[in-house]
Amino acid sequence: MFLFFLVFFGLQIFVLFCCAAAGNDAASQELSDQEQLQFIAEWKKQHQKKDVC
Repeated sequence: MFLFFLVFFGLQIFVLFCCAAAGNDAASQELSDQEQLQFIAEWKKQHQKKDVC
């Protein structure tokens, strides 16, 4: 039973470590924000209503 808990909590710690290491730093957040802004700008260009004057 002790081995089960040891393995279980070991895997939980491993998963949490992987999640923390997978992009929670400031540089990757900034890159993600830039990509989202570029996507929104392109979407606005494609879906912009043409004014008829």
